[in-house]
Amino acid sequence: MKALLIFSVAVFVASAQQCKPRFHYWRPFNGTIPNDAFVASTDQDGKRSFVAKIVPMDQYSWTVPTQFTEGTCNHLEFAWCCKSDNTVMRVDEFIEILCTDTPQNLSWRKVNAFASEISSKCCMVQGGIGWYGDRIYRAFIGKGLRENRNFIGRIYLEHEWPGVHIMDGATSTKIYKNFEVLTYDCEEKENVVPVV
Repeated sequence: MKALLIFSVAVFVASAQQCKPRFHYWRPFNGTIPNDAFVASTDQDGKRSFVAKIVPMDQYSWTVPTQFTEGTCNHLEFAWCCKSDNTVMRVDEFIEILCTDTPQNLSWRKVNAFASEISSKCCMVQGGIGWYGDRIYRAFIGKGLRENRNFIGRIYLEHEWPGVHIMDGATSTKIYKNFEVLTYDCEEKENVVPVV
């Protein structure tokens, strides 16, 4: 029994070390988009979208990824999952932007329903973490298409929260099928959409 426990811990530590952030980092948003910001998508009108992370300074203490679109005001709209009234809040501070010096090392990988389908094949870019009830939840960066627009949001591996959770204006919603998750160090290269 003791040998099994030691083996399990060793396997967990080895797999955790394989997915340490290698090609990306976060910079504070100070009113301008950093030069090395990762471009998550470009819409038909040419507006670029970036991955933002909200670092709240309140009782919820969740860090979560969301979308920051070029040319918008210097704030984000966000709905906290744990608020009973699902209130949308304007966030204009404690925002970070995903950056990279090597965007070619990041790729979008297609997911049918649950990101856990590929978690054993790729490292996924983590955009946040939180505690709810007695569990820790990690939020990964997802992208989905809705009404011919790309939306950036958060994906959880837990099956009770499927899909990519997005903000469409001041409305919190989900894209349940055919979305993508931002990855690196994939063992299989099929269904990987290179970042351009």
